[in-house]
Amino acid sequence: MTETKENTVILKKTKTKAKALSAEFVKDNLIWSIAGFAMELGASSLSAAPSSSALAAGLSGGKCFSVLFGGIFGALLHGLPDGLINLSGMAIVLAARLIPDMRNSKLRAALRALAAALACFFPRSAEVTEPSQLIFTIIAAIAAGIFAACVSLISESVSIRGFDISEPRDCAKAAVITALGFMALGVLDYPFLNVGRLALGFLLLAVTARRGLAYCAVFGLSSMAGLCAASANIGRGAAAVCFAVVVSCFLTKYGKLTRAAGFVFFCCSGALVGGIDEGNWSLVIEAAAAGLLFVVLPVEKVRSSEKEFSDSTVAMMLRERLCFAADAIAGIGTGLTAAADTLDRKYGATLEQAAERAADRACKTCPNSMTCWGEKYELFRGEFERLMKRVRSGEEINGSSLSAECAEDCKNGDVVARSVMAEYKRYLSAAADEQRIKELRRIYTDQLEGVHDILRDMGCMGRGSLNKSAERRVEKLLRECGMEGAKAFVSTDKQGRMSLEAYGDSEPRVDRSYLGELLIGVLGRELELPQISAGGPADKSSPKKRWRLTAQERCTLSAEIGAFQLSRGKNRVCGDCYDSFTDAQGALYIVLSDGMGSGSRARIDSAMACSVISRLLKGGFTLSAALETVNTVLMVKSTDESFATLDICKIDLNSGECAVYKAGAATTYIKSADKLLRASLSSPPAGMGGKLTVPAQKFTVSPGDKIIMTTDGAVLDEEWLSRELSADTPAKELSEKIARAARAAENGREDDISVIAVTVGR
Repeated sequence: MTETKENTVILKKTKTKAKALSAEFVKDNLIWSIAGFAMELGASSLSAAPSSSALAAGLSGGKCFSVLFGGIFGALLHGLPDGLINLSGMAIVLAARLIPDMRNSKLRAALRALAAALACFFPRSAEVTEPSQLIFTIIAAIAAGIFAACVSLISESVSIRGFDISEPRDCAKAAVITALGFMALGVLDYPFLNVGRLALGFLLLAVTARRGLAYCAVFGLSSMAGLCAASANIGRGAAAVCFAVVVSCFLTKYGKLTRAAGFVFFCCSGALVGGIDEGNWSLVIEAAAAGLLFVVLPVEKVRSSEKEFSDSTVAMMLRERLCFAADAIAGIGTGLTAAADTLDRKYGATLEQAAERAADRACKTCPNSMTCWGEKYELFRGEFERLMKRVRSGEEINGSSLSAECAEDCKNGDVVARSVMAEYKRYLSAAADEQRIKELRRIYTDQLEGVHDILRDMGCMGRGSLNKSAERRVEKLLRECGMEGAKAFVSTDKQGRMSLEAYGDSEPRVDRSYLGELLIGVLGRELELPQISAGGPADKSSPKKRWRLTAQERCTLSAEIGAFQLSRGKNRVCGDCYDSFTDAQGALYIVLSDGMGSGSRARIDSAMACSVISRLLKGGFTLSAALETVNTVLMVKSTDESFATLDICKIDLNSGECAVYKAGAATTYIKSADKLLRASLSSPPAGMGGKLTVPAQKFTVSPGDKIIMTTDGAVLDEEWLSRELSADTPAKELSEKIARAARAAENGREDDISVIAVTVGR
C-alpha cells in the first residue's frame, strides 16, 4: 500500500514537471516566433535593417526554426515582391543549416555571418538597377552578417557563462544586436504608434526593474541609436522615452503602478520640453501601452539570469568583517610597540643605573658613607661611573683601581671593585634578556602584520564579480570527477580575466591536464593547468582533508622550466631544493634554496625553507610575510645554527614584469635580446637572526628571453653563458648543460650545484 502511494506521488511529480517543461518550451518558441515576425515586418528592400533570416542564421537548434516560422508570416504580409525576396533569404539560411557546425566558436560565427549576408544580398540583387542601389544592398548584407555573428557569439557565451555587463565584449555584441534589431522595429511606424518606441519603453522599464541602470544604459543607448537610424523623428521620441525611464526609477519604492504612471508623465513632459510636436499623441499612446504592459506582465517573476554580482548582504558583511579584523590585528601590533617603547624609555636599565646600584651595595654598611656621599657626592658618583666604564671596556679592576683622591677616603676598595663587577654582570644579563624580548616582540609584531595583510587581501577579494551559473557548472563537473562536496567560486577581475577557486573533501580522480580541458569546455575560457593542493580538515570534528583547486585564465606569456642538480662528492642527496607554481593572479614563482653545508643536513634546511615559503604563497600570504615566517622558522628550528639562502623569481605572465628576490643567494642571469642582465643584490640568508629584509630587482621579460638561477656552487663563465643562452636549447637540456659546465670548472672545489633555466614564450 505504501509503495503504491509513493508511486502515485512520483507519477504526479513527473507529470507536473513535464507540464512545466512543455509550457516553458511553448513560451520560448512563441517569443522567438514573435521576434522573427516583428523583424520581418520591419525589413524590406528599402531598409538596411536585418530581417528574420539574419536572426535565424545566428541562432541554432529550435530557436532558428521558431524565428523562421514567425518570419514566414511577416514575409507574407509584405506581399510581392518584398515578401518573395525575404522568403528567398530564409531558404538560403535553411540551406546553410546543412553545413555541419564547426567546433571553433569564432569560425562558426563567421560562417553564420556569411550565410546571413548571402541571404540578404542575392535576393535583393535581382532588383538592382543603379550603382547606388548596389551599394545600399552591400551595406545591408554587411549589416545582416554583423548582426548574425554577434547573435551567434553572444548566444553561445550566455549559454556557457551568462551575460556579463562588466565584460566589454558582451556589451559590444549586445549593443550591436540591440541597435540593428531596433532599426527594424523602428520602421514599424503606424498612425497611432511606433512599435520600436513602444518596445523600447517596456524593455527599459523591465530591465531597470530586474537589473538596474547599468543594463538600462547598455540597451537604452544602443536601441535609441537603432531608432535614430530608422528615422530622426522617431529617435527624438526615443530620447524622451529613455529620459522618462531613468527619472521614473526614483518612484520604484512606491510600486509598479506608481512607477508606470510616473513614466507616462515624464515621457509627456520630456516631449513638451524637447519640442516634439509631430506624433506627440503617438508618443503618449506608446508610453501608456508600455506602462500598462509593465504593470500587467509579471516582470519580477521572469527567470533571472544566473549571473549575479558578489555585493550581496552576506558577501559585503564578510568582507567588512575581514577588514575590521585586519585593522584590529594591526592595532594590537601598534599598541604593543608603543607600550614597549614607553616602558623601555622609562624603566630600561642603563650603565649609570648599574653604577648607582653598585655604590649602594658597596657603601651602605660603610661608616664613611655619609662623608663620601655627602660632602664628596659628585666625586664618588663619577668614580663609580668611571670604574663601570673600565669594566665595560674589558679591563679587570681591583681595590687599587680607585683614583688617588677617592682612595684616601675609601676604606673598602676591594668591596667596591667586586660590587662594580657584579652589577656589570647583572647589567649584561638584563641587557641580553631585553634583547631577546625585543627580538621575540619583533617576530610577533611582524607575524601580526602578515596576518593583517592576509585578512586585508581576503577582504578585497570579494570586490570582483562572481558568476553563479559558471560556479554551478564547475561544481557539477568536479563532483563527476570525484571531488566530493565541491564548492566553486568563479570570479572576474577588472581586466575581465576569469579565476576559479574550488574546495572539496577529496581529490579529483582525473589527470590534471584532462581536468583542465573539461574546465575550459565548461567555462568557455582558455585556462592554465589547474593547481591542486591539500590542506587540513574544515573543522576539528572532521578527519577528512580539504582539497583546493585553483585555475586562472590563460596568460599572455608562458614559461618553460627546466632544472638539474648535482650533489657534492659522493653524497647521494643534494643540499639544494627548488619549487615552482603559479598563483591565482597569473604570477609564476620559482623558488630555489641552498642549505648550510651539503648533504642531508643542508637538505633539511633548504627543503624546509622552500616548502614553507611555497605553502604560504600558495595559501595567499604576501611575499614579505612569507619571508619573515621562513626566517622565524629557521631561527627556532633547533638550538644550533641553521640557515638557508632563498632565491625567488616572480614573473607576471600577463604584463611580463619580473622581480628577483635574494636572501644570500647567487647571481641570477637574464638574457633579454642581446643583453645579459644580472640580478645580484642580496641580503643575509634566512635564519641568521634579526629582521629579514629582502630587496627586489625588477626587469621586464618578453617571449624568447631566458632566466638562469643557480646556487653558489655554480661558477660560470659569463661570455660562455651568454653564447649558450643565445642558442635555441630546451630549458631542461640547457640547465643540465650549464650545471655540468659549472662542475667541470670547479678545480677541486666541490659543492652542491643546482641550475634552473626558464624560457619565456607565448
